[in-house]
Amino acid sequence: MRITRSLSMQQKFFTSILLTFVLLVISPLSHAVLQDEIQVYDDEINDKGEFSLELHLNTTPNGVRDSSYPGEIMNQGNTRLTPELAYGLGHGLEAGLYVNTVFNGSNWDYAGYKVRLKWLPILEKDGYDFFAGVNFELSNVLYQYEQSRYSLETRFILGKHIDKWLIAVNPVLGYQLSQPYQSTAPAFSFGARVSREVTTDLALGVEYYSDIGALNQTFQYQQTGQAAFLMMYWDGKPFAFQAGIGKGFTESTDSLTLKAIISVPFN
Repeated sequence: MRITRSLSMQQKFFTSILLTFVLLVISPLSHAVLQDEIQVYDDEINDKGEFSLELHLNTTPNGVRDSSYPGEIMNQGNTRLTPELAYGLGHGLEAGLYVNTVFNGSNWDYAGYKVRLKWLPILEKDGYDFFAGVNFELSNVLYQYEQSRYSLETRFILGKHIDKWLIAVNPVLGYQLSQPYQSTAPAFSFGARVSREVTTDLALGVEYYSDIGALNQTFQYQQTGQAAFLMMYWDGKPFAFQAGIGKGFTESTDSLTLKAIISVPFN
């Protein structure tokens, strides 16, 4: 039997999301620069007491070579390997920890860490017509990878399954916290995913990422980040993973990026 929810509950949820959005616009947020993970968040979340481990891997064979500040290590020619440990807290909550590392030539560098809290109070499995939530992330990243060492990110999660299709969008607000690089206005970026199941375990799709930058700056398309990825998603044996190849469309975007996310199975 289909579970139904009253319109007033959905209205209350979106009112709370709107209020959160307004508060975040006028308070510190973050915009992450280190390319440690490239993904669109959907309705996946650990159950209470459940652990998971994912390895985020991406590399840039052909990328932007001009740094945006002194001492910055660019993505060009480098590979990022980021383990992510997550734990389900129950009540639609999940905590996560990223440990950032970068293979820079022959060197393997520690780049920092990030902690996050995901909240998904609306899920289709609970009878809603869509899924929705938000992910908060606090980062501590070394200067050569992000100009502001401390930052915060708020990622909204919205989406829906339609037969064998999945549509998900992630509007993201961010703010740099460290002096003298503290942001005066939130930065905005956006991720979207459209995929379709081919078999029970395999789906194919497209992901698009748009990085607009600080909202108080004049919009210039070539100075923004714009990239699309052709993706495959495998949810079978021996382990689940996703992989994709990405193309940048502006002079400020890496031209070619390869990425993968590997789920390490727990017994």
